[in-house]
Amino acid sequence: MSPQTLRSFRHLEGHHVSVSLCDGSRLDDCELVSTGRGVAATLWLHDGQDDRMVKAAEVIDLWEIV
Repeated sequence: MSPQTLRSFRHLEGHHVSVSLCDGSRLDDCELVSTGRGVAATLWLHDGQDDRMVKAAEVIDLWEIV
């Protein structure tokens, strides 16, 4: 997923999301802290215990948990 596409998810910052990664794994029910600013091509996720930084190139899909 391109950094520009990730920025389109900025409205989900502060919401709980799931993320599908190119290695076949998923990160479920994480808070989307940030979709990156400027040249940062990363997602900042918090899973309740740990913070995770995920490169935009590793993301296949992202959706809000309802």
